[in-house]
Amino acid sequence: MHTFKNRSILFSIGLSLLLAVSIILLWETALGFFIYSRDFLPFDTLTPGSRSFLLLLLLAVAVGLVTEKFSIKKVLPYVLSFVGIWAVFSFIAAKYFSFNLFFLRVAAIVFVSMIAAHLKKLWLIDFELTERLVEVASTEHLLEGKTPDSRIESGLKLLETVLPLSEAIVFHYDESGQLKPVGRARNDQAINNLSSRQTEWRENVELCVQAFKQRETIVSLDESKIGSARIALPLIHEKVAVGVLFVKVNKNFEYADRNLLEAFSDQLARNFQRKQLRSKSLPHKTWWSGLSTHSAENRLDVISLINSLMLEQSFGMVASSYLKEAHAIAYLDGTLAYLNRQMRHLLKKNAAQIHEIDLFGLLDSFKNEIFNEPSLAIRRVLQTGENFNSDLFYPKTNKTLKIQITLVKVPNDDVSIHETNVSMKPACFLITISDITALKENERLRSDLTSLMSHELRTPVTSIQGFAELLLADDTIPGESREFLEIISNESQRLSKMLTTFLSVSNLEQTDKQEMEKTPVKLDTIVSEVVGEMQERAKRKRIRLVEQPNSHIPPVAADKGLIQRVVSHLVDNAIKYSPERTSVIISTILEADFLRVVVEDKGYGVPASERDKIWQKFYRIARDGQDKEEESTGLGLSLVKEIVEQHGGQVGVESEIGQGSKFSFTLPRL
Repeated sequence: MHTFKNRSILFSIGLSLLLAVSIILLWETALGFFIYSRDFLPFDTLTPGSRSFLLLLLLAVAVGLVTEKFSIKKVLPYVLSFVGIWAVFSFIAAKYFSFNLFFLRVAAIVFVSMIAAHLKKLWLIDFELTERLVEVASTEHLLEGKTPDSRIESGLKLLETVLPLSEAIVFHYDESGQLKPVGRARNDQAINNLSSRQTEWRENVELCVQAFKQRETIVSLDESKIGSARIALPLIHEKVAVGVLFVKVNKNFEYADRNLLEAFSDQLARNFQRKQLRSKSLPHKTWWSGLSTHSAENRLDVISLINSLMLEQSFGMVASSYLKEAHAIAYLDGTLAYLNRQMRHLLKKNAAQIHEIDLFGLLDSFKNEIFNEPSLAIRRVLQTGENFNSDLFYPKTNKTLKIQITLVKVPNDDVSIHETNVSMKPACFLITISDITALKENERLRSDLTSLMSHELRTPVTSIQGFAELLLADDTIPGESREFLEIISNESQRLSKMLTTFLSVSNLEQTDKQEMEKTPVKLDTIVSEVVGEMQERAKRKRIRLVEQPNSHIPPVAADKGLIQRVVSHLVDNAIKYSPERTSVIISTILEADFLRVVVEDKGYGVPASERDKIWQKFYRIARDGQDKEEESTGLGLSLVKEIVEQHGGQVGVESEIGQGSKFSFTLPRL
């Protein structure tokens, strides 16, 4: 097939030459048996010479090539015009100049070459169609999973969990025209009487045959026992009966259960039809398959198989309508492929209006002060492959929505979607929107309660600290008492600092992104300001602060005060946990999609097992010989992480025990 396609033009030329020679030879052969009068055919009774013969062959090749390149619909008007003009010239040449232009042979060669080239194109298309259908029918579909036989077992097990089944039998209509049992589930105790078992079996089979012939569900109630029934359901898909499902229930049968059984029988019918279609011989992959009725019928069966697969996959789309979140699927060209019911409700658009919008039209419906350029979000998702997440607050409705844009990736066409560790390529976008108004309100109430309790604790702590300092100002206090007062003062100060940091974290957790005062900020400027503020403290500990700025750093959208707090805390930690006569290096680095700030020290280092834990609230690394002033509240890094993530960035740490650490954070570029 591929050889024919690659040599299509050569094949057309050869076919045209063959037909032209055949027409000329047939014509010359006919002249040997029939004698025509010059008056009757005055211009086509001579044998063409070598030049005329060559011209006829070139004409055949030209017509074949033109038909190969263009459709017969475009070529036909020109061919008819050419033949008409040639007929006029042939008549004039023969009538007045006694010159033969071989009109009949020319016309035959032109029409036959054109039709042959067109039929050849149709044949190649038919051959390729057959090849692709064979490929679809020869391989298991990506989402089929189990075979039809194994799906019968799992299906019967599902029925047993829902209905009080006494017996269930699945019959398949085989090629011999008989109902053959292929699956069975039975919960009743076996009947000891062989004659009774045979009689019951015959009655069940007769009921199934009746349902199969009538193509409708038959319910036979047992009048002697309430709630007992025998049900026979024909397995029909696309108007083709492929089997029967027999179910016997000895108690608690209700007619509402019939809907479940009929839905299950529809599934079984699709499974059996798929198995039956796959068991058939595939369309012939030979040159004459286009003329085979058997091959054509098999192609129709393959189309039915594809329809069955598409029907089952459509259930996934319908199932998403039952989810609480709003979902939309968009192709890479921006066309909306699917919107579930919740998304249509959020958009407040009818069916006609939904068909008129695309991906950007959908995202524009959720714009606010922060999410004001959806195209930037789409670009970032395409460039990084990572999800875009944002909380959107709308003051007019007092609602908070969470939007997530995901780039869905799939493997190559010949790889199952269940395979792992294979190369993936982008396929479409998944947009998910959740209403988190109630969740945000609960977080606010929890944070308010935390703030209230922290404030109530701060009042007595401040009193303790104040009275301790007042007592320390009295010179008459004995030395031992003064030592106790200093402990009280220091511990109250540490507790006050811990409460302040805890309040900052709590307030930040309840702060939505739109409440931050985001402005264009230069990170190198913030680093310079922090280094200037920390120089005095670093000198007291004999530590040198080294700034490594980058003059090409672009601005970022951030809350300057919060980012300054992040840098200050990282530098403060580096000074606190570094030994004397060492350096702390602060670097600002430009990356592809982010700006990175790195604070490097030569301190204790962080064990590998605790690098993820240090970002948690109140977590502190216990070290032997640690000075009292080096103890922390365990809230500083938690605050850093919260601020950075609120800005759409990430935190990180690289460390070796005894060699120092590199704390860093990133912020997305504008």
